[in-house]
Amino acid sequence: MSPTPPLVPYPQRLTPVAAPLRLEGRPRIGVSSVDLLELGEVVAGLLALLHDVKPTVQVAGEADLLLVLDHEDRGFEGLVMPGGLDPLDQEAETRECYELAIGERSATVTASSAEGLFRGATTFAQLLTRQEPGLVAPGVRVLDGPALRWRGLSLDVVRRFFPVDQVKKVVDLLALYKFNVLHLHLTDSQAWRLEISGRPELTDPRNWPGDEGSRNGEGRQFYTHDDFREIVAYAAARFVTVVPEIDMPGHTQAAVRAYPELAGADEPAHPLLRHLDPRAEATYAFVADVLGEVAALTPGPFLHIGGDEAFGMPPELYAQFVARSLELARATGKRVVAWQEAARSLALQPEDVAQCWVGEGDAFDPEAARMSAPAEYHPLIDIVAGSFEHASRDTPQAVAAGAYVLASPSSVFYLDRRYAEESMRADQNERRTRVGMASYTPRTCKELFGWRPSELAEIPAGARLAGVEAAIWCESVTSFDDLAFLLLPRLPGIAEKAWTPQATEWAHYRDRVGAHGPWWDRLGWEGYYRSAVLFGPPYSSSKA
Repeated sequence: MSPTPPLVPYPQRLTPVAAPLRLEGRPRIGVSSVDLLELGEVVAGLLALLHDVKPTVQVAGEADLLLVLDHEDRGFEGLVMPGGLDPLDQEAETRECYELAIGERSATVTASSAEGLFRGATTFAQLLTRQEPGLVAPGVRVLDGPALRWRGLSLDVVRRFFPVDQVKKVVDLLALYKFNVLHLHLTDSQAWRLEISGRPELTDPRNWPGDEGSRNGEGRQFYTHDDFREIVAYAAARFVTVVPEIDMPGHTQAAVRAYPELAGADEPAHPLLRHLDPRAEATYAFVADVLGEVAALTPGPFLHIGGDEAFGMPPELYAQFVARSLELARATGKRVVAWQEAARSLALQPEDVAQCWVGEGDAFDPEAARMSAPAEYHPLIDIVAGSFEHASRDTPQAVAAGAYVLASPSSVFYLDRRYAEESMRADQNERRTRVGMASYTPRTCKELFGWRPSELAEIPAGARLAGVEAAIWCESVTSFDDLAFLLLPRLPGIAEKAWTPQATEWAHYRDRVGAHGPWWDRLGWEGYYRSAVLFGPPYSSSKA
């Protein structure tokens, strides 16, 4: 066996036990019951994508990979059990735990749930390497489970619309690295990307500011109900829970252009700072209708109501709006997630989730903003600065309310940050000067690997940590290749920190993830960044 199997995230326990397993021809996947046939097909699809094979799936019988559902004790009590909030709202600590045993004749994944079986199957898939005339997996025994229950990615489909097939590619990537949440940022000032019954103006690009309706390509630029259901079902089959976000009361320029009555009678502090006015007669009916419809489309237990950056909105109106929106969201039967500013409403409850995003070292600098912005934007800058003055108190207020905290501080979790290190490809070095937010300090992949969940400066002591979530904002993203450029190779590092309880060093991680480039190509992520600090010798892509 190679001294460093290319596994990311790295398992809790891995022990060499036997000679390698050699697979020739079409790999056979066996499942222990008819109920697991769909899971078997999903695993077959993963192996086909990564290794260019055509597996068969059957119930029991002789198999190269056998998936066995077994509720008996498998020795998982020796593992570190997951902390945080379960995105599937179940309490079983061992649901994602699995045992993988690879011998000379076959491999077996055993777990107490289909989800655990799938996690083990992704480990098996990563252990396979091509050695003609077939595939080889090392003889090992793996006992494994996650450090944190909530391991997510927030995807901005507003600033850049990604059609269903591209969102499925995101899900495939998340599943490979054992993420279990896809948070879809569906609405913002630039556009509204999910159809709402009886409110067609929301998804009409003529009501969206600027050229958002045209710059994202041809065809429909929003998800129908059927599109959304297709995404949710595809994700669920890979044990990824979709959490939809409707951002309110700020970030609503598209909504108030579509339905001006939602903005009330007052003039905004700045034309770009429109918000939903809780005093307007139409507002709460709109909020209730939208949240109710999105909740009904979403089988998962969570609903995100936004709540961030309501710049220029009087504090008392903001608090009133968020408090009522929290009530309306809870009334749908969902648990509510909101950005950290929602704590200012003083209405968070212990079952709610506050998402911390303001990262240490990424504070808003009004002087720097004035130097780079035209004079007409200076009043807006002052308003923004006033809001950020309160930011350091948001998460402590959420903790005081007893709410869960979801860690997404921009310092390490915002992946729309420019690369500090050079690429091994000259064309990417030019691209890194324009893809990613210029306001964030560029950092290397190694720097973004240098954190642990228990050491995040932005999360107060005593916080009920739900888990962690990366975010990719798409103001600078103009294509799916741009998305690949920013997500990879950084996203797997976040997966490792969220899943693996023991500390792993950069050099060890680099040796493992450096072998993953060909898989990203096969999954449709060819545009990934060829970071010199990661893909230098001994791993040099043929495309570098």
